[in-house]
Amino acid sequence: MVEVHAISEPGGHPVNEDAYLCEYHPAAPDCWLCCVADGQGGRAGGERAARLACQSVMQVACRTPAGMLAAAPAWDFVLQAADQAVAGDPQAGFSTLLGFCIRRGRIVGASSGDSAVVLLNRANAIVLTTGQIKNPPVGSGSAVFTAFAADLDEGWRVLAVTDGVWKYVGWDQMIGEAQSHLGQAALGEMMGLARLPRSGELQDDFTAVLVAASAEPIAAPAPAA
Repeated sequence: MVEVHAISEPGGHPVNEDAYLCEYHPAAPDCWLCCVADGQGGRAGGERAARLACQSVMQVACRTPAGMLAAAPAWDFVLQAADQAVAGDPQAGFSTLLGFCIRRGRIVGASSGDSAVVLLNRANAIVLTTGQIKNPPVGSGSAVFTAFAADLDEGWRVLAVTDGVWKYVGWDQMIGEAQSHLGQAALGEMMGLARLPRSGELQDDFTAVLVAASAEPIAAPAPAA
């Protein structure tokens, strides 16, 4: 049984330039697909770029056989298609992008930018997106995607976040909340830590998606990035 929890709110401005989608493959209900994008601030079209990138990922991934998505090259193809879709839209700016599938005890995906995927197994916590390339960004038509893959043990959790989470919560606290709290409560705790102490405002758009095998807490190990 897979549970999906998510939270996404704007920070410091009225428009949320983050986007995410998470759903199961239409031909394989045991294959969960997820993507997260963070539109580049400081220029026009970030919100549109993130939204288009996620829509493209889901459209292409849902047309791809689930068995093929279990191999990293398929995710390079899926995300490259999203890069081209955003680049072809004159109103879209740039974005980060990550996408992955979870099926049969394994996670496989790819990423570009500085959003992150963290795998929490019972033995450790691993940042799967370490080594990804930030530039050229998604929407340039020449983004470079870095693949990742890992086996999942019993009680696994996968956390996908934009930089508005890990920058303002901190890696150790973010991982600790995901390990020690259940479902939506974990994300709520993270958001509370990201808020400014006096105003309660978020300093950046905040998006976190938690995909979990169960609702049981994981004993907190020492994180290994």
